Amino acid sequence: MPRGRSVIATALVAGLLALPRLASAQFGFTGPQGTSALQQLESAGPDSLHHPKSDAEMLKEAKRKISDADPRVRVEGLEKLRYITKAEDANELLFRGLHDSDARVRIKAIDVLGARSVNDAVPAMSQALFLRETPAVEKLHLVAALGRIGDARGTLPILEYLDETDQPSSRGTAVFAVGEIGDPRANDELIQIITNDKTPMVRKLAQEALEKIDGELPSRHQEELAAAKEKAVQPADERLEKLRALDNEFQRQKY
Repeated sequence: MPRGRSVIATALVAGLLALPRLASAQFGFTGPQGTSALQQLESAGPDSLHHPKSDAEMLKEAKRKISDADPRVRVEGLEKLRYITKAEDANELLFRGLHDSDARVRIKAIDVLGARSVNDAVPAMSQALFLRETPAVEKLHLVAALGRIGDARGTLPILEYLDETDQPSSRGTAVFAVGEIGDPRANDELIQIITNDKTPMVRKLAQEALEKIDGELPSRHQEELAAAKEKAVQPADERLEKLRALDNEFQRQKY
């Protein structure tokens, strides 16, 4: 297994193994098919192969569901926005979800904003991370989403979160997130964790985060930016050929 993938796998194991149980206990909701925040952090974003509906159809359905009185239906509506290609059409509804009265809806908005790498969400997410009344499970999703977005404005809020929590799973998630952001301002904190943290896995994640920041290891965020850049310059016929190959492989695995 390439080292980059092993880093991600390590973080998935250490960062949020406890999250599905925690979320289920507190809110009865862990995300689609029980996935955790860092597993959702691995989501690639819009996926036309699995969701062939047009933007207009998905947006119409999302608006209808987000206005529903049932928070479970609102969660379904926000999930629809994961696949909208035009950011301005999706973000308004996602930001509404970010301030919903129900934690399940807020968590879904956080996850989708993170998966879509919406930089404009960083200030609101950072503020929510500071608030005492923000539930612990929601803070964990906020940290994972800030790491997924990769904006340096999320560094200090995550470091503050690190100072406040002693849960290994939470600390592992935060350490992984600052490594994904790649901000050198986290270096001193990471060095302290490498030296003093009680949990071997957290120390390992801190070492790998430091290597990401120093450029010795690639971060998932950097890999995605490189893939997006490659896609932008790739000829249209070549992109279509790759899409066909992916679709054929998906159908083969499905049947």
